[in-house]
Formats: sequence, C-alpha cells, structure tokens
Amino acid sequence: MKISIIVPVYNVEKELARCIDSLINQTYKNIEIILVDDGSTDTSSDICEEYKMKYSNIKVIHKENGGLSSARNCGITNSDGMYLMFVDSDDYINEKACEKFAEAVKKDKVDIVIGEARKTEKNKITLYKHDAFEEKKIYNNKEYINIAIKNNEFYAPVWFNMYRREFLLQNNLFFKEGILHEDMEYLPRIFLCANNIKKISYVFYEYIIRENSITNRKDYTKNIKDIFEIYGDWYEMFEKIEDKKIKKMLNCVLSKYFISSCRNFNVSQEVYPRNINKKFLIRNTLNFKE
Repeated sequence: MKISIIVPVYNVEKELARCIDSLINQTYKNIEIILVDDGSTDTSSDICEEYKMKYSNIKVIHKENGGLSSARNCGITNSDGMYLMFVDSDDYINEKACEKFAEAVKKDKVDIVIGEARKTEKNKITLYKHDAFEEKKIYNNKEYINIAIKNNEFYAPVWFNMYRREFLLQNNLFFKEGILHEDMEYLPRIFLCANNIKKISYVFYEYIIRENSITNRKDYTKNIKDIFEIYGDWYEMFEKIEDKKIKKMLNCVLSKYFISSCRNFNVSQEVYPRNINKKFLIRNTLNFKE
C-alpha cells in the first residue's frame, strides 16, 4: 500500500532539508513524496530538485504562487497513493509515522486515521493527543465528532491525520483557496463525510512554531475577515444537519472557536458573522467555563 506525502513548499530554505530528510528516512518505504513548490523566491526550488535527483520516490511540482490550499490541492490531484498525508515544509515527522499509519489500515480500509502531535514553540513543548479514543476501535463520524468535541480533541490541522485518497476525491474534499485558516474551513467538512475513523497512539508529527511564521503575523485584518467568513459557512452547514445531537455539538464548538478567535485576534467590539450573535453563543456552550 502506497502512502503519498504532500509537502507545500514556499520560501523555507532553512527548514526544508530537515522536513524532507524525515520523509526519506521513514521505516515504511512504500511512500511517494510530492514537493509542491508554490513559486518560491529563495533556494527552496533548487533544494527540491536536488532531492529529486537523489531519490526516485520524490516528485517535484513547480507552480505559480497560489497559497497553501492551492499547493495542497495540486498535491492531491497529482498523487497516486492509496492514502495521503500532509506535512508542512517547516515541520517534520518521526521515523515510524508511516509504518504506524500503514499498520492501522492493513485490515481496515478506513477513511481517516487520526494521529498525535507535539508542538514546539521556543522552549515550550505541548502534546496534542486523542486520549478519549481507543486505538483499535473504528468510529463513525457522529461518534468521532461527539467524543472529540466533548473532550477538547477536535483538532483542526490537516496534518494530524492520514486520509484515504479515494474518499477525498469522491466527496470533492479539496481545500478552499485564497483564504487563511484553511484547515478550520476543512475540519467539519471532512469529518462529516467520513464513514469510519481510526486512531493510532503515536506522536508522529513535530509542529514547529517559527518567529516569522504566518501564526505570528502582526496585522490580523485578513485573519479576522477569513475566519469570520468560515464561521458563517459553518453556521449554514450545521443548520442543514438533521441529527439534533450532532448539530448541537458542532454549534457548541463553533461558539467555542468564535470566542477563542476574538480573544486571539483582539476583537473586542461586537462583530458577528451572519446569524452568529450573543444569543447563539450563550445558548451553544459546552460547559460553564465556556
């Protein structure tokens, strides 16, 4: 079974080799590494080509700059693995990552396999795990959404998981282009479509926060515009859900993330996207703390 690893690349000449080395050193060898050079203006393009010359399982695609979503979509359409993983080029994965994921789908061809990660920011390390889930059990989408939200384990980054490629294509699960916070937009869409979900108990992903990363930008104007637009889309999506329990849980997480975004981006005035207002936020809270 082949796993395709999609790596969007844009001006990461200092971190790129670390990322690619972590992929070529995987203990599981039936992998395809797709480096999508999204119009880099530094030496990243050259680094991609150097690795391609050395390793036959590396594919390099050079394209005009279109953003992270555009690069990921390009990787999806140009992949041929049964399963897909996404790795950001300034991060890396641990050597048994693909082996652990491959073992999880050896008998059960599930749509999504959820993993675990470690975030490093300066000297602070934070673990993100799925402790509320059993490793060998298969969950349907309603079970997963309910448990993940209740236990604060409904993680947005797409690099947390491995995905069955045919499942993505059949459900037209491509990333929305031209926006920030594309993983947040993707989060409910992909799990609402999944028929079966499984977990691996392995911290496979190393998420590195750089000082000049997009998460540390000072001007949040576009962040606020895009994330509020996403939350408005969430609201409309959730309104169409017939299962009242799942609809309630998703509205609860929408309320939680909306308030969190206002705090993170220092939005103090009353700015509500579409039908999200104070009444909605108060009615849809997970607990007293929220």
